[in-house]
Amino acid sequence: MALSRKLAAADDAPAPYFTATLAKGLDVLEALAEVEDVNLTDLSRRLGVSGPTLFRILATLGQCGYVQKAAKTSRYRLTLKAWEVGARAVRRLTMRDVARPWVEALAKESREAVHLGVLQGSGVVIIDKVDTPHPVKVDTYVGQRAPAHCAAIGKAILAYESAATLDAFFDHALPRFTPTTISGRRQLERELALTRDRGYALNHEEWRQGVCAVAVPIRCHSGEVAASLSLTMPTERFAKEAIAQFVAALLRAAQAISRDLGGERRESGASRP
Repeated sequence: MALSRKLAAADDAPAPYFTATLAKGLDVLEALAEVEDVNLTDLSRRLGVSGPTLFRILATLGQCGYVQKAAKTSRYRLTLKAWEVGARAVRRLTMRDVARPWVEALAKESREAVHLGVLQGSGVVIIDKVDTPHPVKVDTYVGQRAPAHCAAIGKAILAYESAATLDAFFDHALPRFTPTTISGRRQLERELALTRDRGYALNHEEWRQGVCAVAVPIRCHSGEVAASLSLTMPTERFAKEAIAQFVAALLRAAQAISRDLGGERRESGASRP
């Protein structure tokens, strides 16, 4: 849901200094990020914003360098400036910097795609990735947002969230993406309990068909789960007998990252890659 409409539907009034126009502008940026390009009419219908208001917002974003309008087609698209801002923010993330050597080592050991993710609202955002050397791979990218309820990297964090956080999470519908997507609260709660018991989360084609993943949590200095680490691959390489090996490799990497984040003394033999 768009930020401006989400706040309008909320029980609590917006903050005293909330600027609705700016919120609408951010809605436009997020909507443009979901498409290659779009015309004014379609974007207006999608966002529920009047054409004149939307035109002014797009003109402002264009003047600031965030949006480009094709002269011949009158269609709008994002420029790379939004990516540049996001890339600068990612570079400042301590989590990514600390985890990077272990992410690279895990990718080398497993020969599968490694993702580092953090929870953001109802989704999980990939903040780092190292791809597989295999010619057949899964199409993902840094900055991608996945629905937390059907991605292993999301469930590995959700399983350790507080009751209050989960109640807020379940206030929203759980969209179904494939026949195996978990879309009911009770079913997902059972899945999260199982994740806590075994220490890792699984995704069997729950978000995208033909794609499977296994993920484990990463804890920060306070002991709370702050992120998760996953191995993602095409279903044909997700053999049942290999899951134990994947989990063991993930746990070694996640424990090392957690130690580095918490500043705990490293055991002998666990040198930084």
